[in-house]
Amino acid sequence: MTKHDAIKGYFEPKVMELVGDILSFNFSPESPDSFSLVTEYSDKVVKKFVSGDARKAYGFTIVIIKNYSTSGDDLNLECMNFAQGFMDWIEEQSKQKVYPDFGSDCEIEKMEVLQNMPNLAGINAEAGLAKYMIQCRILYMEHEKDMLGL
Repeated sequence: MTKHDAIKGYFEPKVMELVGDILSFNFSPESPDSFSLVTEYSDKVVKKFVSGDARKAYGFTIVIIKNYSTSGDDLNLECMNFAQGFMDWIEEQSKQKVYPDFGSDCEIEKMEVLQNMPNLAGINAEAGLAKYMIQCRILYMEHEKDMLGL
């Protein structure tokens, strides 16, 4: 299993619980209540140690498509709060140290949201859709002895 498989498998049950749909990977459908995970980098070395171990990062963005309103109702506020709630769930998982399984050679140190609120990344007023983005990363140690298969 790759780190990509692990991260998709980690988020998919929560997405299914929230919207009853699968988590798209590196693809963002233009439909209401869709969730996507878009990778930014994987196995990026943050720090290398004399022992051969390495602190690495896996960066990704969660993309949430919600309905959008051009009237004076509270739909846009509700959708922003929904995206904020998902971001809060990610932070709570990190506080509880509930992480994806990157395998026995990796020890996840933290999962972090890299912003304090979801980005409203764009709207399609004609289709009545808004795109919210949440940038995250996972910092982990990868141990040299396990990388060599020892």
